[in-house]
Amino acid sequence: MEHRHPPPDQALAEHPLDYSDPDLRAYAEEQAEDILDTIVHYMPVVLPCMGALLIFMLAFIAVFMA
Repeated sequence: MEHRHPPPDQALAEHPLDYSDPDLRAYAEEQAEDILDTIVHYMPVVLPCMGALLIFMLAFIAVFMA
């Protein structure tokens, strides 16, 4: 008896081991690389800004509650 479905621990893997359509595999890998490349360049600016916003919000909440 041959199993066609992946085991439960691999069912939600980001990159399945096999695709039914070779074009789907190329598209999925291309999309993953493109999305990652576009986001990485903004991280040095976005992370400190979000950290500063979070600190400001927490300080505002502390002052408001006091």
